[in-house]
Amino acid sequence: MRTRREGRLVRATLDRPPVNALDMAAYRWLTETCAAMRPDECLLVDAAGHVFSAGHDRGADATAGGLTVGAAALTAVLRCPAPVVVAAQGPAIGAGALLLAAADVPLIASDAWLELPELDVGVTVGHAVLSRLLPPAMASRVLLTAERIPAADLDTAVLRPPDDLARAAEDAAYTLLAKPSGLVSLARRSWGERERAATAYESEVAAFQARPR
Repeated sequence: MRTRREGRLVRATLDRPPVNALDMAAYRWLTETCAAMRPDECLLVDAAGHVFSAGHDRGADATAGGLTVGAAALTAVLRCPAPVVVAAQGPAIGAGALLLAAADVPLIASDAWLELPELDVGVTVGHAVLSRLLPPAMASRVLLTAERIPAADLDTAVLRPPDDLARAAEDAAYTLLAKPSGLVSLARRSWGERERAATAYESEVAAFQARPR
């Protein structure tokens, strides 16, 4: 995992070959990166290689503690003091898809796709975050069926050719940085939808962890 500051642009790059799966260290890195951001900065999350993220590392902690750490990373993105741009190339699976959905400005390569196999791997969480990227009823269907969603079906994401994704993501970040940071910060807080998504996601996690065993 790499973090690089370029003035007020902070670039956080997922770099865990071969598929950028998210383990406990990656989740904590993401949480800490978001916590360190200032409102006058912009966080750009991208990934090395041909896969944005295969989601939760199957070899990582799969207990309630592991889910708590992973969920904290996603809520940290939603509550990040700075605006967040996420650029996804290739597959974005599970937590990788939710990371894209947590962005203020989600960008996706035209040949990329999402998949949410959450129920297949034994969890029921993610609807509140995914509903920022898909209509709620579609988010429900996708989580229940684990069907693959091609980038072309994501009307709420910025669709770019694969070789233009990096440039488009930087342009989006610098567009945000060019705006009055106080107004950007006020807008993100006062609109309230990011906090509502974070709170609803935490409720999903709590309900899952409290389920009868």
